[in-house]
This record gives sequence, C-alpha cells and structure tokens, in this order.
Amino acid sequence: MANFVLVHGSWAGGWQWADIREILESKGHRVLTPSLTGMADRHHLINEDVGLFTHVDDISRLIEWEQLENVILAGHSYGGMVITGVAAKIKERLSHLVYVDAFLPRAGECAWDILTWQPEAFETLKIEGKPWQVEPVNPDIFFPELKGYNMDRLTPMTIRTHTDPLSDVDNDVPGTYIQCTQEPFYFGEVAERAKSDGMKHVEIEAGHIVILTHPKEIAEILIEAASGS
Repeated sequence: MANFVLVHGSWAGGWQWADIREILESKGHRVLTPSLTGMADRHHLINEDVGLFTHVDDISRLIEWEQLENVILAGHSYGGMVITGVAAKIKERLSHLVYVDAFLPRAGECAWDILTWQPEAFETLKIEGKPWQVEPVNPDIFFPELKGYNMDRLTPMTIRTHTDPLSDVDNDVPGTYIQCTQEPFYFGEVAERAKSDGMKHVEIEAGHIVILTHPKEIAEILIEAASGS
C-alpha cells in the first residue's frame, strides 16, 4: 500500500481528483485529496492573507498530522507551486513528487515569474470591491477539453497564490513530470526545465485538466511512481 496526497490547481478543489482517488483506492492505496484553504469546500475561509504559504502549510500539516511516511505527493497546475514548497519543509516524509502539467519553481520564483502572461489575464478577473480575489477563467477559452464537464464548483482564489515567491526549494526528492501536449498547452518550457533537472518525463496527448479527462492514465503514472519504476 502506498500513501498518495494529491493537490489540485487554481480555482479547483479536491473534488477534481475523485476518479483518480477511486482508482487508487480500489487497488488498496491510501489517498488524500484535500481542498486548499479558501477554495472549493473551504472557500468560506478565503481572506486577504491566504496565499501560497497558507497552502504549503495546509499540505505539510496534513501529512504530519496523518503521520504519513513515504508519500507520493502530486500537484496539478498551481499545485506544483504547493508541492515544491512542501518538499522544502518535510522532504523526509516524501518518496516521490509528481508534477501534473504544473508549475516547477526555482528558489525565489512565484507563479507569475513562470507564466508571465498571467498578470494581465488576472487583471480582468479581479472581483469588484475585492481586488485581492480573482474569478475563475472561462473554461471554454482556457480549457476546451472540458466541454461537457460541469465546472460549477470552481471558486475564486486570492492573487497571492500566484505572487508569493518560494524562498526555499529542495530538489532532493525524486520526481516525475507529466506534460500535456494538446493545445492550448501552457507548460512546455517548464517541462524542459524538469528534463534538465533529471526528472522522469511523460507526455500525454491531453488538455491541461488531464486529471478530469484522463484519470486512468494519471493513476497508472502515480502507481509507477509509487513502485519506483
């Protein structure tokens, strides 16, 4: 049995991992899919102070309180920022990092340093009277692979999630980078960064929200990471 902790991306929640969690649990693994503070079922906790470091603490504390060891920690999209921060704090509890078409920051970088077009895009999403909070992007434009999927559970998030820089980054934990190659694709340069870091690199012909559209394929890669292959 392996321990999996799966971290969602922007505007999302633990619910996006449901199909993958079911597959992994059916094979006897322990799987935790928390929603980050201020998002999804925890959206009622959003405030101006919530940011990347809040979410790093969310996941670090979860792993510590559940007394998990040898964790396969996966992050989708923005979740890559989170799991990188977690690895710097509690690497002794982790056995493998899996970046699912995700940010892979260097020390001192925030998300906007990696996807430099985002500040302008986020400007149009600011909520009136709450400029520290941004609405979800239009899935039809940014995630055309989700046509036919119900995205009513997407929630606003704070801009600080993308402007807080990570001061500490630890590259000692083995990693796998999953790159989605269906347009529009966002993390081609980041995938090259992962290759240069010596990570295992896997390409999937899928759109960015691959954890919803290709759960079996992602589950298989996670299981491979747990086996050390």
